[in-house]
Amino acid sequence: MKVPNVGRPLRVATGLSSYGISDRRLRRAVAGRVILVTGASSGTGRATALRLARNGATVAVVARRAALLDELCEEAIALGADGSIHPYPTDLNDMPATAAMVERVLDEHGRVDVLVNNAGKSISRWLTDSVDRFDNFEKTANVNYLAPIRLIMSLLPSMRAAHSGHIVNIVTIGVHAPPVGWTAYASSKAAFNSWMRGASAELRAEGITSTGVYLQLIYTPMLGPFWYFKYAKPLGNTAEEAANAVCRAIVDKPMYIRPWPERLAAPVGYLLDNSRPMEYAKTLAVKVANRQSRPTDLVPVMRRAEDFGHFLDKCFGSIGTVAGMNPLAVVPPARLPQAVAALRNGFGLATLAATAAARFPDRDAVIDDDGTITYREMHQRTERLASALRDEYIVGRHSRVGILCANHRGFPLALFAAARLSADLVPLNYGFSGPQLGAVLEQERIDVLFYDTQFEQSLENSGYTGPRIIVRDDGSSPEASARYGNVEQLISRGGRRVLAPAYGSAIVIMTGGTTGVPKGAPRQMGMKDLVPMAKSLHPRMLLAITELDRIHPVPSLGEPIVVGPPLHHGFGLGSTLIGFATGSPVVLHRKFGAEQMLADIERHSATIATVVPSMIKRIMDLPEEVRQDYNTDTLRVVPCGGSPLPGWLGEAFMDEFGDVLFNGYASTESGLGTLATPADLRAAPGTVGYGPQGLVGVRIYDDVGVEVPVGVPGRVTIKSPAAFHGYTDGNNKEFIDGYLDTGDLGHFDSAGRLFIDGRSDDMILSGGENVFPQEIEDTLLDHPAVADAGAIGVPDDDFGQRLAAFIVLKDGQTATADEIKAFVKAQLANYKTPRDVHFVAALPRTTAGKLRRKQLPELIAPADVTGDANASPANGATATKTRAPKKATAAKATAVKATAAKKAPAAKKAPAAEPAPVADSTAALPDTRPSDADVSPA
Repeated sequence: MKVPNVGRPLRVATGLSSYGISDRRLRRAVAGRVILVTGASSGTGRATALRLARNGATVAVVARRAALLDELCEEAIALGADGSIHPYPTDLNDMPATAAMVERVLDEHGRVDVLVNNAGKSISRWLTDSVDRFDNFEKTANVNYLAPIRLIMSLLPSMRAAHSGHIVNIVTIGVHAPPVGWTAYASSKAAFNSWMRGASAELRAEGITSTGVYLQLIYTPMLGPFWYFKYAKPLGNTAEEAANAVCRAIVDKPMYIRPWPERLAAPVGYLLDNSRPMEYAKTLAVKVANRQSRPTDLVPVMRRAEDFGHFLDKCFGSIGTVAGMNPLAVVPPARLPQAVAALRNGFGLATLAATAAARFPDRDAVIDDDGTITYREMHQRTERLASALRDEYIVGRHSRVGILCANHRGFPLALFAAARLSADLVPLNYGFSGPQLGAVLEQERIDVLFYDTQFEQSLENSGYTGPRIIVRDDGSSPEASARYGNVEQLISRGGRRVLAPAYGSAIVIMTGGTTGVPKGAPRQMGMKDLVPMAKSLHPRMLLAITELDRIHPVPSLGEPIVVGPPLHHGFGLGSTLIGFATGSPVVLHRKFGAEQMLADIERHSATIATVVPSMIKRIMDLPEEVRQDYNTDTLRVVPCGGSPLPGWLGEAFMDEFGDVLFNGYASTESGLGTLATPADLRAAPGTVGYGPQGLVGVRIYDDVGVEVPVGVPGRVTIKSPAAFHGYTDGNNKEFIDGYLDTGDLGHFDSAGRLFIDGRSDDMILSGGENVFPQEIEDTLLDHPAVADAGAIGVPDDDFGQRLAAFIVLKDGQTATADEIKAFVKAQLANYKTPRDVHFVAALPRTTAGKLRRKQLPELIAPADVTGDANASPANGATATKTRAPKKATAAKATAVKATAAKKAPAAKKAPAAEPAPVADSTAALPDTRPSDADVSPA
């Protein structure tokens, strides 16, 4: 973040910043000395460690995650630091591990000359919300109070022996006037501050000096969750400014570094704290701000005020943005001419890349496994690739360009380059089998194909013989690498600049193929193609703006988005395009990893993470200590969609990560659909909520086209201005009274919320009773030993169909067929209890996590029925014999440099390497299941 443009001298004079210390003086003081810095993975600690290393210090850095410390080591090397950085990943909440870490530092470096107590745990929560969260107080006290004492006491013998040493403690100015809602943080900081003030005399008697550095707001990831602090940005410090104060404390060794506003505010604060007006003001503030303490008559008023405030925040930006502290939410005023000029290239998908580059040229566009790329770089590469495509492959209007790529920067690059030439775009599902992929390529008449070489075998099996261009070469197919051109070659050659403006190309989203051959649903993306949609609008649709009241909190535009679903899926692609439209950095990975997503959220302070239910399931399957090891407090919205979300799973996720989950429902054909907010998911777990008022209509019909009453299942139909107009093969969906039949079955509850019961062609009719597989699967997944589950109907001589369940057990878990049936019977009606139970290694799912129920019968092996996982079947239950699932092996961490390979005994692990995924095809399933939700190939 850039320092506010009010002048360095003015900021120092007004007490907004410390005057710091010069590098010349700092080098003389720290060169060759050993300095231990806690909380060094980000913010002030990271900035301090880098500056000390640049000036010749040997810096031992402490934080919870080894991966972030290794990145710090790499950055120091890249900067050419004269000193060195040595990582000691340790959880300061663990006192024995903290003491062991100090012993290791002393063993390896012989001494510690300076200790910088920077690590801190910030928490802002009302007492009424903390009744059942006492562990939060314990952890905050451990990190902010006990851990610094543990560090000092562990270092005390060696410092006493040397009769020297210096301790720097980061103190918040809030210790003088604890703000309401911050009791755990302020009290723990004040406790250590009091301890240090009392201990300083004893320490000085032993030749050990100390400095307390009082800091105001510092803009680091710790403040990410608190959106209102952005209005106070001119009053805060950057991490670099805070590091300047820490370095001055190391060199000058004053007892305290206190900005003059803090010195003035402290006595005033203590004086006012004992006054009735101040106590009244604080009490009133709590009643207004804390929803659980508000008087009943204030609740609706304050809710409307909050919603309106957030609405204004999104529409007009904030005071900080107006003051020039950050770009405006949509277009920075200074970049408005460039943004307008970018429109000369036409209106379409490629316009997103051009206008984003004009508005935010130096902002990261994509963060993926290969690093980062800015919007300017993305736009420049798009233009050069487009010119090469036109000149060498004759791509132009009405050309069909396929994209068979995993989630990385090459996907949007190929997409935008083809759209720049007004070509039609066909994102392809890399989970298709070879023959299925061949049928789609032929059906969609692909002229040129962009692809990753990791899909070479599927492409060869497809029979496709048209032109192809390699986007990402993983080295797995040297023959293909030598035979076909690649994107980098085309970009380097370039061509004549594309001058013709882009017209509205079409983007063809393929259906999942779970119910048959995938079909292409085209949508025109040009400006003129919005005219028919505009004509279908009605004034009542303006009511959709009131839906902002339901979406709370709303993340600020331009903040990082982590995209989990594959980009060939409408959900994943739409999330990425929204990122480009709002100038947000988009975080992508070629394959999904549950722990990796949590690490991304923390590392990039992401406010949005898009997921499908299977990804949530894999996240919740992580050990609790792994989930809690990552700071995801910046998360504000987690959109979920693509397949049904079990109610219990949504509740468990929100219990862990807060009420940030939004469950959406739509189809490739309908475009828009319904949305369930966290409040909806709390009130009615499993619901997909309501359609936007005035914009989307939802009705449920029976088989003869009559609307059904509340609570009765029927055919879900949607009417929206974004509905498609037919498949590429000339067929269309059925419409009832202008409402598109989605093919799903569902029902409304008494509050009008929609629930999806399953697909109409998946419904099982057993003994005259209708059974929906989704309900059975959701119940099975709630079993503590079950990792994945599926249910279908199989032929039965007596009942027509009987219910068969397919179970994947968790690693190290066992269950019998009788136990599974008893578990279901205890929660559902008797006729919904599976008669057959098959234990299998893995279930076939699409890349978006949807279960391929039509492939489940292939997993039945009658000749191999030997019992369930550990016991013989009973009462007609059958089970397929399977080997016990193997555990994935975590990748070993590699050292960044010789001195950076040292790990503390109790260190937290970096995100484990993900195992190879189960192939999403009709091929035989492997003997082991993936342990961490790989929804895209390795």
